[in-house]
Amino acid sequence: MKMRISACVIVKNEAENIGRWLESMQAIADEMIVVDTGSTDETVAMARAAGAKVYSFAWCNDFAAAKNYALEQVTGNWILFLDADEYFTPASQAKVRPLLMRLEPHLKIEGVLCRLINIDTDDNNRIMTTLVQLRMFRNRRNLRYSGKIHEVLTLTKGRPLELANEIEIYHTGYSTHIVQAKLRRNLKIMEERIAANHGRTELLDDRYFMDIWYGLGDHAKAIAYAKRLLAHEELALDLRGRAYETWASCCIDDKHPAEETEACLAAAIRDCPQLAEFPLMRGLWHFDRREYLQAEQDLQAGLALTKDYPKDTVAGVMNNAARLLPSVYWRLGLLAQWQGDAVRAQECYWQGLQQNRYHGGLLAAFWHFLQQQGIEAADCIAVLNVIYDKQADAAFLAQQLARQNGGLVYIYYAKQAGSSERPVLDCLAAGRPDGAAQLASKQLAFLYRLGLAAGDSKPSLMTALLPAGCEDIERAAQQMLKDMRDKDL
Repeated sequence: MKMRISACVIVKNEAENIGRWLESMQAIADEMIVVDTGSTDETVAMARAAGAKVYSFAWCNDFAAAKNYALEQVTGNWILFLDADEYFTPASQAKVRPLLMRLEPHLKIEGVLCRLINIDTDDNNRIMTTLVQLRMFRNRRNLRYSGKIHEVLTLTKGRPLELANEIEIYHTGYSTHIVQAKLRRNLKIMEERIAANHGRTELLDDRYFMDIWYGLGDHAKAIAYAKRLLAHEELALDLRGRAYETWASCCIDDKHPAEETEACLAAAIRDCPQLAEFPLMRGLWHFDRREYLQAEQDLQAGLALTKDYPKDTVAGVMNNAARLLPSVYWRLGLLAQWQGDAVRAQECYWQGLQQNRYHGGLLAAFWHFLQQQGIEAADCIAVLNVIYDKQADAAFLAQQLARQNGGLVYIYYAKQAGSSERPVLDCLAAGRPDGAAQLASKQLAFLYRLGLAAGDSKPSLMTALLPAGCEDIERAAQQMLKDMRDKDL
């Protein structure tokens, strides 16, 4: 009998995300179950067009109820239950079915733990946090969700789960443009649930309130809940690390007194010695305070921990240090440059860009390093083309290099992106103000002659002649035209 995989999701107005979810599941699943809770956008139409089975469910402020309704529709042996704003990475898609086929005969294993990576799509897919989540499990009647919010799958006591560190899922739901509304929604549901239970809270409420208040910017409340969470006896490593990370982030973001921040980070390193994020956070904090010797010691200690992470441990799977690595390698690259070690600086910048090639500060530092080394434009392009896709990433590179007087390298990527249509600004970005002045002078002289011929009745002619994005030149041209007319009169 063929093993069948069913993919499930509950949705409401997820047109922004559902296309990516459907594409990811089409590569893996034998059937797709979409439960709609009241969409008014194109979500349902998109799901049906992709071949999904679409069901309606009246929303009742209960995520578990909606998910359990979806489970009732499943016909497969294994279930993939990702949210609409989650999707398997392309590399992971090909690994899911072989993994489940290997586990199929091992009937005691009920589910699979995967790496869930929170990314910010508004910041070039910057890694925010990573954690372990149960997103794949067997189709069994006893496996059902509980909890109106932050719902969890109820498992059979004593049955093992498989840890699949190689299966990665991206979660975009905490991206900047949507996170605030989601957090306020979660806060309201949690407060309503606690009120209905006469003030009785649940074990993980401190953790969820901590996350909500941190996301909403109330750092005092976030720290209070972090401390409450740390007061729980026998707190799991992942929760202890999360509490310290939130507390330390609040101290750093709000520039608390150095003694308080140092004490928090020292406690985190003492209580979570296997987690790399805390020496890395302290190293970055010391760097910003220009305490460079201490910064380098901490950063190197943190990197050593990340390299020692076994893949089958909680620390290895919940590698929250990954989000810090681009900034870490950036600072280490600068330190190496200042010490005159160009080889080590280059290696640091290279390693950082492998972690996140869209990190603007890191790219700027690498660019200035290349210029300092006297690397020719053609060689710079060759290096960048190894890291970036010269077509897909051209617009990003042109934008970043325009800020760095990128010269001929900027012109190259601007042309690749089809955006090199502003000769004056291109000259300025290329570091040639003399050429920009000559071009601007010709444009203004032409506009002056045209303005004299057209009179004040047709100011839009000047606007039409200027390339898009040259509003500053337009304003300057209009002022110069007025001044020249006044002088002639």
